[in-house]
Amino acid sequence: MLTTEPLLIAALVALGLGLAGGSLSAADPEPSEATLAVTVEPMLIAQLGAEHFGNAVYRRGTRGPRIAASGTRILEWAIQESAPATEVVPSSPERYSNGACAMDVNGDGTDEMVVARDTAGGHESDVLWFEEVPGQAQWQEHLVGHVTEWEAPHDIMPLEMVVAGRAIKGVALVAARRSLYWYEIPADPAQPWEKHEIADLRQNGMVESESGLVLGDLAGHGRPDLVCGNFWAECPADPTREPWVVRRYGDWDGHPLPGKPAGWGGMCQLDLGDLDDDGQLEIVAAESEIPEARLGVFSRNPADPDGVWKATLVDTGLYCPHSLVVTDVDGDGRPDILVGEMTAGGWEVPRKADPKLYLYLNQGDLTFRRYELYSGWGVHMMRMAPRQPMDSRAFIFGADEIQSWYEDMTTHVVGWTIGPRAEKANSALRGR
Repeated sequence: MLTTEPLLIAALVALGLGLAGGSLSAADPEPSEATLAVTVEPMLIAQLGAEHFGNAVYRRGTRGPRIAASGTRILEWAIQESAPATEVVPSSPERYSNGACAMDVNGDGTDEMVVARDTAGGHESDVLWFEEVPGQAQWQEHLVGHVTEWEAPHDIMPLEMVVAGRAIKGVALVAARRSLYWYEIPADPAQPWEKHEIADLRQNGMVESESGLVLGDLAGHGRPDLVCGNFWAECPADPTREPWVVRRYGDWDGHPLPGKPAGWGGMCQLDLGDLDDDGQLEIVAAESEIPEARLGVFSRNPADPDGVWKATLVDTGLYCPHSLVVTDVDGDGRPDILVGEMTAGGWEVPRKADPKLYLYLNQGDLTFRRYELYSGWGVHMMRMAPRQPMDSRAFIFGADEIQSWYEDMTTHVVGWTIGPRAEKANSALRGR
């Protein structure tokens, strides 16, 4: 359920950051800053030209927090306005996949980057991890494993749990928008990682394509269950030996909006949160690849825990919302929803001149009030940096304009600091 109110963005100019293409919607009459309970500080980190960058991740580097992005090479920036780029992995004939994550692979206290790179002309891929070596300009490459599916991993996320007192770390991924795997880090992470199959979604009722990936304790067993597309997989007590149980939570892939073909609803951006304060995690999903897209919250039915979850439609009419973050931004203790639109959809759909960043402020009982936080910067695979101690603000970021067939596209890396309005706005990130 949704209500809307406008936001006055003019106050952001006073922060010295400028709008950099942002503007108010013409449909917003006499907006007032008093209608919003948060402050918003935009940051243009890098303007990159026509180069393709499919994903950006936050990592703890040897020189402090950094954002790294992968395309045909990997660049890294400090988190600041107009940050200079550092090339940490040189250009490759084959491009890196959209899927990527950062995690401490080798226990050295800094984060390594895990990403896949095309091989065999793009029909297969190598999953790799890159290590920052002190004193060296270039990161060191290590092999995780080889994926033989025709499309490189669209999503890669860290996976951690404890089995029989032993800590297990690795990454989960979805390849070819249908195959779910996880790779276990061995005692020597420089050696190839052990590959474990989770599921082939074609054997579980997949309609067409499924993508998007998030992990969290959905079953209430204290283990990292996995959500991909319209399915969720329950993690067993020992995922190195036992099978995952795959169930459908939604049916968007088979029930399109009027005028839309079936199958598009399986390609989602996903996040989790207890949005109705019932002690259970809900799944939040946005149809990420298409215009006129849906945003919804899915709640597990206690009377039918293995069946399709109850869907609460939050919004429709979104343009390729390939960015989704669930977090409390106004400090009231309730998770809110942040959604970012792309500049150009991933399937050559018409471009949007004014992609939006929306906030859906949680009003309780699965009702939300929508605010337009920014207009003019698209984002793809938006992420949130870890929250800092004693700082109630959230920092979200992403790269966009990744479509190489548009010669006039100008890729950028951007971020927003969003926090309770009671806090004094400050363009610095307080040591992020």
